[in-house]
Amino acid sequence: MKKKCTGVIFFLKNGVFLIKDENMDTSRLNHIAGLIARKRSGGKLTGTEQQELEEWIRASRMNKESYDRIISGRGVIRLMELEKQIDTDRSFKKLTVRLKWRCWKRRILMAGVAAMVMIGIMSAFWWWEQEGITVPESAGQPGIKPGGNCAVLVLGNGCRVDLQKDCDTLQLPGISWDHRKGTIVYDGRENKTGWPERNTLMVPLRGEYRLVLGDGTKVWLNSASSLSYPVQFAEKERCVELDGEAYFEVTPDPERPFIVKSGDVQTRVLGTAFNFSAYRGENASTITLLTGKVAVSAPGHAERVLLPGQQLKYDAENRKTVIKEVDAEDFVVWKDGLFLFNDCGLEEIIPRLSRWYGVTFHYDREKFGDLKFYIKTRRYEDIGTILNLLKLTENVTYSIEGNEVTLYRTGENK
Repeated sequence: MKKKCTGVIFFLKNGVFLIKDENMDTSRLNHIAGLIARKRSGGKLTGTEQQELEEWIRASRMNKESYDRIISGRGVIRLMELEKQIDTDRSFKKLTVRLKWRCWKRRILMAGVAAMVMIGIMSAFWWWEQEGITVPESAGQPGIKPGGNCAVLVLGNGCRVDLQKDCDTLQLPGISWDHRKGTIVYDGRENKTGWPERNTLMVPLRGEYRLVLGDGTKVWLNSASSLSYPVQFAEKERCVELDGEAYFEVTPDPERPFIVKSGDVQTRVLGTAFNFSAYRGENASTITLLTGKVAVSAPGHAERVLLPGQQLKYDAENRKTVIKEVDAEDFVVWKDGLFLFNDCGLEEIIPRLSRWYGVTFHYDREKFGDLKFYIKTRRYEDIGTILNLLKLTENVTYSIEGNEVTLYRTGENK
């Protein structure tokens, strides 16, 4: 029986580069590929990840040469060269990837597929360096559109303001908003109008919005999230309540610590940038620190202090807290319009897609096992883009009926 060869295809800006390794399983090589891709894109590795990568580089001369070429961009295979060496259309059909692209985009994928066949790769990881490359949906498949700027402002008296429908007709003292940019701003002036003191910004499924609080703190709210906050902060502290996910850039004020409450978890900061994810029903709160310092308290645990590049995850069901080093930027790219799944299983990917596209997913957890994905793409594309990248990364296919998406392993009966 022919030995299965694991391969990695990097789509760089100036061509295609390939790595294959007969002595490493798919999951392991995919992990190494993710580390290399992060290094090339300027991301940071944790100490453990850097050690793993260095060990792989030292394992063979071929590994070192491959790493050096990917980082430098030298020695990549040009698309024209690939097309001369192999029948790309035949190889494309052989792997049953049937996408109708604009000609140049299709040639890029075909060249990569051809390269797989040329070097005998039977399974492959794909890393797209150019974020502008998109994968359209299968022919005849209706598109499920991505989310966008959408929010409802709830005033203290219960009045609800749809920031999409009412933005041109309603005026409130001390507040301005630009729906096209998805931003609402409080000017922070003293409230002498009898206007309600506490507001809530609610972002539904398929939505996102930005908020500038009265002290100048900037908040990005992700889909299915809400933030409750005072119009004017108190003298001793600045306290807000979060349900869902938000990224904060807190205005420094040593006299008034900024406090974020979500369920039983509380995060206290002086001035910093961090991401806080705590969706109802997921039984977990995750705080990821980019800059500054935060102190996190949770039931049954002493207050824990996080430093930049650290992430705390609190499991509410088991009341366990874990702190680890991460590349913090990976966890906030959503605010810049990107999806980044780095060594993620479907149990992490699907909730994010469900909230952003407003769809329900169905799949057999046992059949997908511990399958991991490594994908970076814009999140303002139709859902077919990300589904087809899942399809290309591993042996996955899918079907769509209305707002329901079913995932299958290739060869599985639908």
